[in-house]
Amino acid sequence: MNIKIAILDSDINYLERLSGVFQQYDELSVSVFTKKDTLEQAMEQNTFQIILFHPDISESQMVFGAGVMPICLCDDETKNRKLYPHAAVIQKYQRISNIYKEILKCYAEYADDNGMDFFQEGSAKAIAVYSPIGGSGKTTIALAVARKLHRMNKRVLFLSTEQFNSSSLHFPVQEEGITRLIEVLGGNSNFQLTLKGILKENESGLLYIEGFSRLVDYEDVSCEEIETVINKIRQCDVCDYMIIDTGSSLDKITKTVLETADKIVLVQRNSEHADIKMKFFDTQVWVKEQKERMYVVKNFAEQNKKGYELPQLQAVGVVHNYGNILSNDLLSYIEQENGIHIQSLL
Repeated sequence: MNIKIAILDSDINYLERLSGVFQQYDELSVSVFTKKDTLEQAMEQNTFQIILFHPDISESQMVFGAGVMPICLCDDETKNRKLYPHAAVIQKYQRISNIYKEILKCYAEYADDNGMDFFQEGSAKAIAVYSPIGGSGKTTIALAVARKLHRMNKRVLFLSTEQFNSSSLHFPVQEEGITRLIEVLGGNSNFQLTLKGILKENESGLLYIEGFSRLVDYEDVSCEEIETVINKIRQCDVCDYMIIDTGSSLDKITKTVLETADKIVLVQRNSEHADIKMKFFDTQVWVKEQKERMYVVKNFAEQNKKGYELPQLQAVGVVHNYGNILSNDLLSYIEQENGIHIQSLL
C-alpha cells in the first residue's frame, strides 16, 4: 500500500527535485501541483493521505477533507503559516531525504496500526554479538560482521542494546532511536512508519537505529518490549540482517535479545581472567540451551596461547592482536585478513 501525497508549490524547479527524490521511495505515490485550484479539483476525484504545501500559495485558507493530514512546507519568508495553526510544519530548504523522514514521522503519529501495512512483510535474520568479558572487542566484532555482510550487498541494520552505547563513534546518537520504537508499542503511532522515519545511514552505508542514550530508558524496558521491537523490525522489510550489539552483563534484556536472535556470535578473549569468566559462563544451564545457535570468534588471538576451548561451538573467526590502533584501521585489517568467516553465519 502506498501513501498518496500531493505536493503544492509554485516553484516548478523545486517541485521537480522534490518529486524526483520522493518517487524513489516505494511507500509514496506522488502528485504535484503548482496552483491551489488545480489541487482542489484533484481532491474531488482522488484521495490523498497527505497534502504537503507552501502556505503562501494562496492568501485564503485551504480546506482539507477528513482523513487528510496537511503539512506546511515553510521557509524563512513564509507569511501565511498562521492560517494553519494545527498543521505540522517541515522546513522547506533542507536535504530531501530528511523531508521524507520528517513526513513519515508526522504521518506515523497521525495514522495508527489498525490494518496499515505499508511494507512487504520480510524475514530479516537477527545476529546477536555477545561476550561475558568486558573489553573483549565485542562491539568491534559486531561492526566487522555488519561490514562483511554489507560488502556482500546485503541490507544491514546495526542495533545496540547496551546500557552504555559503545558504538556511538560509528553510529552517532542524535535523537531517540530504540527508545522511540519502544514508546510506539504502547501508543497509536504506526510502528513501520516510525521505523522508516528514524532509520539512519552511517558513512560506510550501514543502516542503524540509535541505541539507548540514558540509563533510565534502559532500566525501564521490559523483556516483552525488546522482543517485540526486534520481531517487528524483522517484519518491516528494511534489512536482510540485523546485527545486535549486546551488553556484557547477562541481565534480562541481554538474555531476551540472545533468545530472540537467530544466531549468537560469542566473542572470546585469550587471557587468564577471561578464561575464568568464560568457564563460568559455559556452566550456566541457560547457555547450554542456546548452544545450537552459538558460534565463537577468538579475538586478540596470540600465537602459542590457546585459551579456554568452548565445547560444541563452531569457531567462525580468529582476529589477531593488532595492539592499540584506530578503530577503522582495525576493521580494515580484520576484513583484509578474512578474520571472520561470514558464510557460516548465513
